[in-house]
Amino acid sequence: MKATVWKGGCYGIRVGQSNARKHFPTHWSDIEVTIGRRTHTFPLSKTFWTTCPEFRGAVVEIWLKSHGLIPWSFGSPPKVTLTSLGGRTFRLTYP
Repeated sequence: MKATVWKGGCYGIRVGQSNARKHFPTHWSDIEVTIGRRTHTFPLSKTFWTTCPEFRGAVVEIWLKSHGLIPWSFGSPPKVTLTSLGGRTFRLTYP
């Protein structure tokens, strides 16, 4: 699925409300995301499926910097891909 980079205090990945509802069952409290060679666990907030469809963490900022994606032009956050690997596991890549 296509997603965008997000910043609100820390950096994260915004999947959007339709992707949140379609690909992330509401009983999930967290997801695992492979970024590079490592897999990280990210909690999903109670508002993930409604008003805050993003996951965030310091490792996202490190990954964004390594790809030269910070900073970006106002209103044009970088687009990324989040691929389901089955269950609660995903892979984050930059096209």
